[in-house]
Amino acid sequence: MIKSAIVALMTTLGAAALFAGSSQAQDLPNFATKGKVAFCADATFPPMEFFEKTGDKTPTGFDIDLMQALAKHWKVEAEIITMDFAGLLPSLEANRCDAIISGMFVTPARTEKFDAVPYLATASVLIAKHGEGQLASLDDLSGKTVAVQTGTEFVKWFDKINADLKAKGKPEVNVQLYPKASDGIQQVLIGRSFAATTQDTEVAYRQLQNPNSLASIYTFEDVQKFGIYLRREAENKKAVEAALASLSESGEMKKLAEKWNFPAQMLDVSK
Repeated sequence: MIKSAIVALMTTLGAAALFAGSSQAQDLPNFATKGKVAFCADATFPPMEFFEKTGDKTPTGFDIDLMQALAKHWKVEAEIITMDFAGLLPSLEANRCDAIISGMFVTPARTEKFDAVPYLATASVLIAKHGEGQLASLDDLSGKTVAVQTGTEFVKWFDKINADLKAKGKPEVNVQLYPKASDGIQQVLIGRSFAATTQDTEVAYRQLQNPNSLASIYTFEDVQKFGIYLRREAENKKAVEAALASLSESGEMKKLAEKWNFPAQMLDVSK
């Protein structure tokens, strides 16, 4: 009787251990099982990812901190690969990286081919020199120069804005395209562009650094979500969602938001 009970107990414990091991394996995305995860990012978008000083080899920013937090959660090393924004999704598709965390909107066009896990809510804004008044409408941009980053949704938005202006018989916006978000902001600072497209995240950071330099003059109606992009593999998406949930429950996501001057409501991506 005692021997049977011991055997039964050992069998039960063995099954539990096997189940736990299986559960832990499922919690890891398959790209995190080799001790390292490669993240792609365009490190030109403060405070999401950027080089703090010329010559720096390692970027900093909210997204970089998030990469490190995810890697720590998965008990692996984070490898950060930087490139132009337009090359991010092609690099993910070509297996040059395992995931993209780079201030990239979750959009229907992108999620036709890739999985995306939202992690931060954000509003798109126009930023201009401090002291410029708020725009009453986008029609106020008629005839003005706006700096826009190539490869972003902003390009499509301004195609529509210009089509609307043309239909109203008004001069179109002079859209100047730049490979980096920071290039567009620089054009505003030196007076070559009236405004530049960016996110409320960058405005929050720049106001923290220099309150009298730049300010938001228009907030677009659509609330966007930044997403972690993955190749389409359902279990990997679930594993990343579980990791983000764990970081939220532990308070780690809140700490990251506070560090970069983001309001706590930005972490709510449920809407």
